[in-house]
Amino acid sequence: MPPTGIAAGLFSALTFGAGDFAGAFAARRAGAIVVVAGAHTVGLIALLVGLALIRPEVPDTGAVLVGLSAGVAGAIGLAALYRGMSLGSMGLVTSLSGAGSLVIPLAAGALIGASIGGWQLVGVACAAAAAAVAGGASRDEVGRRALLLAGAAAVGFGTWYVLLDLAARGGDPLWALVFSRAMSAALTTAFAVRRFDRARFPGHIVIAAGLFDVGGNALYVVAREVIPIGLAAALTGLYPIVTMVLARVVLGERLPRLGQLGVGLALLGIVLISVGA
Repeated sequence: MPPTGIAAGLFSALTFGAGDFAGAFAARRAGAIVVVAGAHTVGLIALLVGLALIRPEVPDTGAVLVGLSAGVAGAIGLAALYRGMSLGSMGLVTSLSGAGSLVIPLAAGALIGASIGGWQLVGVACAAAAAAVAGGASRDEVGRRALLLAGAAAVGFGTWYVLLDLAARGGDPLWALVFSRAMSAALTTAFAVRRFDRARFPGHIVIAAGLFDVGGNALYVVAREVIPIGLAAALTGLYPIVTMVLARVVLGERLPRLGQLGVGLALLGIVLISVGA
């Protein structure tokens, strides 16, 4: 197995996990919509630089529209994730959203005739069990709201995966990311204008979140080019561990035993669904 692909997958998990932590941490001060607007604007600038350097062929109108639609789903997913992580356990929310987001592409593939492997079905069962266990671990109103937001994030990200894949097939992956980020940045900025408070806006953390997010995408693309896509997805899907470790070290966040079980089941579901692809 090429070590470059393995390293790219692991570093993708590292950067995604760090980006989620940075975004959720910033959202506690400035609000989820404001942070998503800032992070996705930073990401869009980085993608435009890449576009100027690589200069791929411009896709057709259909691919552009699908890419823009992906941006709507991505904006909803990330806003829900940051808000949920700012309310409840970062490790638990990001694990559940990560596991749940893989179920939608799996279901979409099944609808168009793709086969679903036995291990993937076990992974879906693990994701469902993780949600059930997490519900038992979250006994107050804030905890339940965080779990509902984790579910909304899973739906948003799962839809984003499907639409972005369609946009990339109809054109170029880099263009698909550019149109997706352009829409999400514009949409969230429109909602964030009235909520923006410069005194509470942690610009350096938001910039880091945006760059980490784009870096995670780029490293995942590298990984899937040189190793099997299932393995690349499984390695990248370990990012909740990074978020959980950062939350523990930086914020002193601790999970109850049921929460730890929920995280473990969610991570197992991510790996089984991805490897079974």
